[in-house]
Amino acid sequence: MNPPYFSIILPMYNVERYIKICLDSILNQTFKDFEIIIVDDCSTDNSYKICQELYGNNKKVRLFRQDKNSGPGAARNTALKNAQGEYIMFVDGDDAILSDALEKLKKATEIQDNIDAIHLKGWYETTQNDDKPLDMKKLKLYWEDNPNVGFLTENIPRRLTENWATNKIGSFGWMCIYRRKFLVEHQIEFPTDYMYSSDHHVIVAALCFAKKYLMVHGVATVYRVRPESIMHNTKITLAIKTLPVFVRCYKKIFDKVPELNGNDALKEQCLIKSLDNALQKHARPLYNGVNIDAKLDKEVYEALLPIFGENTTLVKYLFHGYNNMWRQANILAQQNYLLRQREDLIKQQNKLIEQLQKLLDNYYNKN
Repeated sequence: MNPPYFSIILPMYNVERYIKICLDSILNQTFKDFEIIIVDDCSTDNSYKICQELYGNNKKVRLFRQDKNSGPGAARNTALKNAQGEYIMFVDGDDAILSDALEKLKKATEIQDNIDAIHLKGWYETTQNDDKPLDMKKLKLYWEDNPNVGFLTENIPRRLTENWATNKIGSFGWMCIYRRKFLVEHQIEFPTDYMYSSDHHVIVAALCFAKKYLMVHGVATVYRVRPESIMHNTKITLAIKTLPVFVRCYKKIFDKVPELNGNDALKEQCLIKSLDNALQKHARPLYNGVNIDAKLDKEVYEALLPIFGENTTLVKYLFHGYNNMWRQANILAQQNYLLRQREDLIKQQNKLIEQLQKLLDNYYNKN
């Protein structure tokens, strides 16, 4: 039997309300040459049982289970080792894909031979938080700011500083597909030493090593926003502690890029801009100075200091200048928010007083 064209990798943890919607959206594709590799990360709900009962006999579905809970990165790595498809696609267990997603992606892979990475520029988003079929009329469409499509430049520093670091490339793993042989050749896997935002590592590695990196205007995924997910239930401590891990991951990748060898200033610039991208998307919204522990702030500073040095741009920018401005801005924003709330309450109170006065006037007029 020939290997499938797509291997769809699905890490799963406690998504019993959504997993059927997700898997049905994949199985109902107009393009049928694919396999689904589910890796359960020791779910404590009925996710694994549902997959066994509903899809255990489906030849397109391969179900695995981790020995211990290790996070989505480790689950994806397990799936990668078992994948057989020509191209790899990632889907999360609480999301869904459009019925023609694989058909569109297949056409994109045929634009040229041996495209290493294809990156979609848009997605749909839903806040629907139940196990009912998705209401397609209520989906919100998101597009990347940069309208340009086509192959990225082969100049790696330019890819990093002009595309990735300027938010022209989305940072979600489910926005990309990769040629499996490309991932194997460059030993690209998800980091397992942190459970938060591990997608960044693979995308940055692909940007650094892919000879053909194609940007495509299109939508494949419906991304579900739910309060209990890792992305929306992350503690500030975890988000901040990942900063040195981001740096180490990026540095390990950049050390293998020939164009950056021997050019420490350019490598530092790429590191700074890449870390800045990660901060903007994940850490800064949480790192607001109102509830951050000063001890943790100091720990992160001391972890990054040996990597960059006291007088480097990153340390000056990130800790000595930007944080003070960022914290002050957030404190002011919080104060403004409270003031707006107070104003709204006063308006509501005045309306109630007016209504009460009318009731009193009517009462006295009648009597």
